[in-house]
Amino acid sequence: MTKTELQTKLTILYQTLFDLDPKENNEMDKNWLNGITPFVNSIPDKNFPFFLLVEEVGDTVEFIINTRTADLFRAESEDLNNDKDFIPQIRVKDHWESFEFDISTLLLTEYVDWLWQQTTDKLEMSISGYGIYVPIKEYWNQFLNPFSYPNKIWIGKEMKSIILLQNESGLLKCLAKDKSTLNEAQRILER
Repeated sequence: MTKTELQTKLTILYQTLFDLDPKENNEMDKNWLNGITPFVNSIPDKNFPFFLLVEEVGDTVEFIINTRTADLFRAESEDLNNDKDFIPQIRVKDHWESFEFDISTLLLTEYVDWLWQQTTDKLEMSISGYGIYVPIKEYWNQFLNPFSYPNKIWIGKEMKSIILLQNESGLLKCLAKDKSTLNEAQRILER
């Protein structure tokens, strides 16, 4: 994925929930991390920022995403400014390791999780097994399904809603445009 493709996907997610265009990106440096700024700043009463930390350290940038406060990530400054997707590093104990997944996958899935925490019309439910995919496939389109990455994003075919499947924790998070859409999504998912 490119930075432009990431922006397009973020715009679709934002417009699904709010039917609005996000604010303009006024960041001078439109790198991978700053690209999410207009989508965060467009949420009027956010509970907390998307990034807990973004700090330049030599030729790298270290960052913590607020929904993953236990994880410290790092990327080469050059990679952050390139248009091409790349794999960041994650701090494990006292050394850095490859995160194994693209920056775009990390940012998109964590943005949906962050949005879920900012939204009032939402639900969370435990999932086990693949039975939940039957109603999901009928009413939502697969939006982001990176190979072997545990989190998947689905977007409503007709309902203005987003589903985040967090397979490692066995959770489904649903965000909806309004209360009636949430009620409809809940009815479908709890069949």
